[in-house]
Parts: sequence; C-alpha cells; structure tokens
Amino acid sequence: MGRYSRAMTTEPDPVASYLATLEHLKSRKRWSTSLPTVRYAALALGPGGPDVDLDRLERATDTLRTGAGWTSPLRSEVRHVIAAMIVREGLDPETVRDRVLETRAAFKGHGIPRGMPGSTFAALVLAMRADGGPVPDRQLERLARIYRHWRSAHFWLTGADDLPAAAVHAAGDREVDMLAADVERAYARLVEAGFRRGGPLQLVSHLVTVDSRGVETGVERFRRIAERMQRSDRKVRAGRYDEVALLALTEEDPATLVERVLEHRERLRAAKPRPGKDLAFSLAAGIALAADEAHAAERGAGDLAALHSLQGILNARHAAVATTAGAGAAVGHS
Repeated sequence: MGRYSRAMTTEPDPVASYLATLEHLKSRKRWSTSLPTVRYAALALGPGGPDVDLDRLERATDTLRTGAGWTSPLRSEVRHVIAAMIVREGLDPETVRDRVLETRAAFKGHGIPRGMPGSTFAALVLAMRADGGPVPDRQLERLARIYRHWRSAHFWLTGADDLPAAAVHAAGDREVDMLAADVERAYARLVEAGFRRGGPLQLVSHLVTVDSRGVETGVERFRRIAERMQRSDRKVRAGRYDEVALLALTEEDPATLVERVLEHRERLRAAKPRPGKDLAFSLAAGIALAADEAHAAERGAGDLAALHSLQGILNARHAAVATTAGAGAAVGHS
C-alpha cells in the first residue's frame, strides 16, 4: 500500500502551505523580481516556508551576489531561489557562496567546464551536500570522470548543463564505470519506449539512475507516469521530462501520483494571480515531491539527499528559463 494511504485528515495540505509561502514572499517582493522566480523560491523553501524569516532570506539573497561574476546565477535573479535552498537547509549563505566560488575555480584543474551556469549549479550541489564544508577532492575527481564518460557517449548532447546531475552522482559512491553503463542503458531503454531523443531525454537517463531500486525500475516508472499523464491530460512534451523523472524517483503508485499532481495543478490555477498551465504543472510536481520528502523515514537518507539536490537545482533552472523568456505570471517554463 502506498505511503499516502494514511487518513487525509492527518496530513497537512501541501498546496495550502505552498500558497501561504507564496503570499509570505510576495509581501516583500521587490519590483525587479519576477513572479515566476518568487513562485520557485516559495517551492524551494518547502513545508516550513510560511514561517521563514524574510529578513534572513533577504540577507541571504544579497550575500550571494557579492563577489559573483556578472553572468553568475549567484548574481542573477535566480539567486532568490538559491537563497531559499540555503535558508531551508539552515546553512550560512556567505560560507556556501565562498564554497561555490572556490569549488568552481577548482574545476579548471580537473578539466571540468567552469564558465557556464551549469558549472555554478554543480558547485552548489557539492557545496550544499558538504553542508558548506570543503568539497572533497575525491568528489571533484569523480565529477570529472563522470562528465568525461557522458561526453564520450553523447558528445553533441553533453555540456555544462549536465554537470549538476553529474555532481549529484559525484557526491555518491557508485563505481563510475558502472554508473556510466547504467546511464547509457537507461537512455537506450527510454528510446526503445518511444521517447524523443535529445538533451531532455539524456537528462532523464541521468536522473533515473539515482534510483537505488535500479535502472529498469527507474525507466519503467518514468514510462508509466508519462503514459498515465498522457491518458489523463495530454502528451508529455520533452520540456516536462525532467519533472516526470523526479516523480519517478518517488515510491508512489503512478496512477495515484499523476492524479495528485493534476489536482494540485488545478488548485494552483484557481489561485490568483493565475499561473500558466505549464508553470502550474511544474509547481504542482514540485509540491508533490516536497510532500514525498515529508515521509523521509520511509526512504534511505542518501536517496532523499540526492532527490532534494536535484529538485532544488531544477527549480533554479526553471526559474532562470522563465526569467530569460520574460515570463510573467501566466507563462510557464519552456
């Protein structure tokens, strides 16, 4: 029986909690900060968002930009989402910022790209997984090896945007050659299942191999969730693959999970200002994942940490895409 089988009256309402967080953040929203960014920051704060200290969050946001390059996610509007991630984890923003800059600088010595936003997000993953402490050199070596494997297998698809997922794996302890073989097998299985080749599908192969239940389970759950979503709503576009992949990492029954995500989406669409359908889906999937995290005792801590890292980075990336596209309240991520 699924983990959500417990009486609904004993569970907090995750959508209501998210909307309360959003209103909390909007009360101090700066004119220069887009609403999609605030929406993703609210998602990054998680269940404790309605009670977050806004002064602390603003200080964290301001701290991140100091010393960061002009094109760095630490300086761009996405820093609001990153600050929310840091505050949620109870880490010191200045320490995390310094570790990110230090780690990204160390990429050069390992042959890891460091001039793109993906490089900064990868450094952020490693810094936060180290709780703000020094990132072990072993993890940098693993990151370089994983990235080289992925580039070798799919040279034209693999770039700095793949580094955050590689960093999640680098923080683990799976043997790199075995991991690379699993990723390649996952991609092949996904293509055989009829999903569209390309960068979004490659990201899925990177994500589902985080699943400790094995590649076949990860691929099958992705397929079943995508299939169920298509029957219940509409065709799953490549732009939604990453969120479907994260949902596949949960233990929920696919039919129940899709029903819940679509229900969350409609509730979000009923709230003003009304988000676009794609943005509402992205947020609904994130809310479902956050609810899954609330039952962390039922899953190994390592898997939970990986899932949390991936979700946080994807939140930031989606916010960046929405901002770059000039998205307003009614526009979703591409």
